[in-house]
Amino acid sequence: MVFARKADDNLASLVKEIEKAVGENKDKKLSSFVMLLGDDREKLEADAKKFVETHKITNVPVAVPLESENGPADFGVSPKAEVTVTLYTKMKVKASHAYPEGKFDKEAVKAVVADFAKILEK
Repeated sequence: MVFARKADDNLASLVKEIEKAVGENKDKKLSSFVMLLGDDREKLEADAKKFVETHKITNVPVAVPLESENGPADFGVSPKAEVTVTLYTKMKVKASHAYPEGKFDKEAVKAVVADFAKILEK
């Protein structure tokens, strides 16, 4: 699951990698979602729609949670994190990444993608 405060090219790069992994691992029931966070719900909903259309996202839902400012309280998303990614299987977290503003870049995407193996293990 991915929580992001902006729908930029770096997020698109990650979501495309997730899309690919989901498509290649349907037999393992791999799935994911992206939640856009912030204080302007209408803008976030418009951004989510534009992001999906622009980047042709088909396997990963992109939405705005009811608790749109910081996500659901019990998920523990840091208000200081620009992007938070949690990889889990069978209700057990296998990897978690949180990036402050300006630190979610190509190298961060590579680090998250490298951890996909942790949730695809048998």
